Amino acid sequence: MKHQSANAPNPVTYIALGSDLVNTLILTLTEVNSQLALSRERERQAMQEADANRLLNEAEAMGYLRRDADTLQYYRRFGLNSYKQGRDRWYRKGDIDAWLESGKVNRHLD
Repeated sequence: MKHQSANAPNPVTYIALGSDLVNTLILTLTEVNSQLALSRERERQAMQEADANRLLNEAEAMGYLRRDADTLQYYRRFGLNSYKQGRDRWYRKGDIDAWLESGKVNRHLD
């Protein structure tokens, strides 16, 4: 009995495929690739939506905007949406981004 070492290459087996089967495989792989690209785009959009809907507390919003609490209060007077629950104030990240893009207050980074 001949013993093969673990590092010995495996023998290659060739099979003949009919042209109909090859064409079917190509069409199937093309469709799978298309569906995979669509799935990736949907995932990217879902991640963007989740990021926009993320709630930031006052400290996180101050860090995101690089501003202090008094400045956030000032920004709220100029239309920055926030949500108050008890003593806590929350900001939706998408609201902050949309408000910044609106240009209601000029934001200069330090």
